[in-house]
Amino acid sequence: MAASPKASPIQTLRDHVTHLEAAITLCRADPKPKPVHLLRTTTRRIEAQLTLLSLLPHLPPHRKEAKKAQRLLKELRRAAGQVRDLDVQRDLIKDKTSANTRQDSLQLRKALKHQRTQAEADLIDTLDKHQAKLALTLESLLKALAPAERLSLPPTQLTHLTQSWFTRNTPSSSDDPDQLHAIRKTAKLARYIAETAPNSARTARKVAASFESLQQSGGEWHDWLILADIAQDHLGKSSPLTQTLHRQCRTSLATYRNHLQTFAPPAPTAKERPRS
Repeated sequence: MAASPKASPIQTLRDHVTHLEAAITLCRADPKPKPVHLLRTTTRRIEAQLTLLSLLPHLPPHRKEAKKAQRLLKELRRAAGQVRDLDVQRDLIKDKTSANTRQDSLQLRKALKHQRTQAEADLIDTLDKHQAKLALTLESLLKALAPAERLSLPPTQLTHLTQSWFTRNTPSSSDDPDQLHAIRKTAKLARYIAETAPNSARTARKVAASFESLQQSGGEWHDWLILADIAQDHLGKSSPLTQTLHRQCRTSLATYRNHLQTFAPPAPTAKERPRS
């Protein structure tokens, strides 16, 4: 009988580090939306692997290197996030442009385009400042973890760790916008942790997909929220575009809250449950 597929957290971390190096190179050459998105996503995936490793016992000492890497990754992610948000906001405005919002849409897209140019320059500066230091830090981290390179996790254990971590780190209330935003970010990290499982691990992949769905509904609401606030600041509360964006934000918030009320990641089947 073939062995059951297992997750390999440290090997996955090593792969993500390689992808990050490529993403940084692409962004420095031409920080268009796709390279920026790849950079931001890859930093999140590395963070997810470090979170997973923090849940596992008996690993070689690596906390110092991990914390330093997380600090540097956060700098890159913030800079890339500024650019990504502006790209998304300009696309959302375009989607909501109509005859009575056209002038406001052009005005706001122009302002955001100017901000994007500055954010792009800031991103390049951040990469120039931190790339070499981050590369050395990640190299030291992988070297510290090398004795446990062959570490593997059954999908059932990975799924249990992911769901338990999400439960512990999810705010109990979903009324406050900051908490709603925090739930979305936690779901995103949980998704990336669960995606450590091989493609053939069906339940783990279903769990990842359920977290991705929650992340996306929360992300859609948050993107409209930020854009509506920006439009109000630039165009005023009475602007037809501002009013359109606020309506869309309320609709997305209702969808997200309904999703939260019904959210339940798939449970393992009888065959997949670990034996006591």
